[in-house]
Amino acid sequence: MEINLLDNGGFVFGVASYEYHDGAYRFFRMTDGLNNFFGDNEGAVIRALNTSGVRIGFITDSESLAMEVLYGKFSRPIFTIDVIVNGEHKMTFSPDTHVEKFSFSTELPGTGEKTVEIFLPVMAECAVKGIVLDPGSRLEAMPEKPERILFTGDSITQGMTVTTPALTYPAQAAAVLKADFHNVAVGGATMQQEIAPLLLELEWQKVFIAFGVNDFSQDRFPDVFGDEIRGMLKTLSTREAAEIFLITPIPWALRTNPNSIGLFLEDYREVLRETAKSFPKVKVIEGAKLVPDDPEYYVDNIHPNDLGASEYADNLLAELGVTD
Repeated sequence: MEINLLDNGGFVFGVASYEYHDGAYRFFRMTDGLNNFFGDNEGAVIRALNTSGVRIGFITDSESLAMEVLYGKFSRPIFTIDVIVNGEHKMTFSPDTHVEKFSFSTELPGTGEKTVEIFLPVMAECAVKGIVLDPGSRLEAMPEKPERILFTGDSITQGMTVTTPALTYPAQAAAVLKADFHNVAVGGATMQQEIAPLLLELEWQKVFIAFGVNDFSQDRFPDVFGDEIRGMLKTLSTREAAEIFLITPIPWALRTNPNSIGLFLEDYREVLRETAKSFPKVKVIEGAKLVPDDPEYYVDNIHPNDLGASEYADNLLAELGVTD
């Protein structure tokens, strides 16, 4: 039995839209406005089209699952797909290298009805040709989650360079919070107030904002950085009953030297803290507390590895007063 996602829109999560085109389901985590905003250079366009945070989920009694996908452009050669059954049995599938088509099949652990969540790749464009279950198996939507969380930021939030998509810190944190989530982070992004009205077009009750490392490395002046933060927070604060969390940059492991205008990463953290004081809705979370300043937790001293992403998620949850 092949799943028709067009007739089952409640099976697709973490997207602004999706469509069936040229024989495959294609997923867009960005709105048209966000895609246009990130359309200035090819690298940003590719990263915006990567399917970070995009999931397909349902309840079924099928004992097996088969899936075929198409890979497009990628920002890192990591093509893994996670299939998680009942929130605990994780299976990962991936080609060894970039290919246009990839298929796999697997038994689904457990008996009777089970929840199945399929996480598409973080750093690659991925369309789904089809998902096939056992003939005659039952299929229904998962219960709606009471809350949707939006994550916006740079490559660290997008998920560079965890080995599988369920290991990004947004995915891990949302799983513990039992919340739906939507990840619109883009590698290389800086704090830009122009995206704030575009974020209001999306459905969310909590938003986590995590910029600053690229602002530091690109030598943005503090007054410019502060103006961008102020504009972002002013716009997002107009959403009633919204919770807004501003995450200061995590460590650049072992870095002690300033950028070319003589500023340290801590200077950018301080601008974030000071600007946030004018917005009662905003809670500042110190990124320096989320991941240790130790290369063991990073791929390249900037981007958390699997261990670092887990530390990030666990410590973020602790800041929210939640334990796994």
